[in-house]
Amino acid sequence: MEGEIRNRVAENESLVVFDLEDYFPPVGVKTLDLSPLAANGIIRESEARDFISRLNPDEYADAVVAVQLDADTIIPQWIWPMAAAQLAEDALYIGAGSEADVLSQYYAQRLSRLDWSAFAYKKVLLKGCGQYPVPPSAYVQAAMHLRLSAQKLMYGEACSNVPIYRG
Repeated sequence: MEGEIRNRVAENESLVVFDLEDYFPPVGVKTLDLSPLAANGIIRESEARDFISRLNPDEYADAVVAVQLDADTIIPQWIWPMAAAQLAEDALYIGAGSEADVLSQYYAQRLSRLDWSAFAYKKVLLKGCGQYPVPPSAYVQAAMHLRLSAQKLMYGEACSNVPIYRG
């Protein structure tokens, strides 16, 4: 049909879109603040065990969990694995630090486990401009992996992109 509007981008089978938002945690990032345990800047084991045992793992289901403590606290190193063990069955990922740092850790782990061979010799568009706060480090990791397999790597949207690499 002459004059018919066609979406040539959608018809282009050689262009593969890699969207980091596809890997964003379903319920986002949740914070587990252990600061209330630090009376006078010290954490006592018995109080920590009681506090952590009362956590409801369902509240952290499918979330990336950022376990946090005030910097002024004397932090026993056993507190991190104790909190992680309580939430491990339900949380998607558990890390120590700020929400942004832990989200970056999650993406690094998630992307390192992908099979990047599916992008071999393909033109790949690393999608930008999304609705979730995907950390810049995730774009770095994705570009690093895609550079090793893709024929061509671009960033942005199909209608407006920036060439990154051409093999």
